[in-house]
Amino acid sequence: MASAVEAARLHAGVSFIELSEQTGIAPAALADLLEERADFTMEDVAGIAAVLEVPVTRLLPCAP
Repeated sequence: MASAVEAARLHAGVSFIELSEQTGIAPAALADLLEERADFTMEDVAGIAAVLEVPVTRLLPCAP
């Protein structure tokens, strides 16, 4: 999921700091999520999707 979030962030032209500020996710916590040291909550995903103006499903991994 981290790679999908990062790709969507870059495509939207939103900086790491902007994403942190607009989602309310602390920079250190966001870094942990994007570097796969922590798991996303549904609240995280929903907030990120809203900021990046993408559907939540675009950020979720595809089922095998």
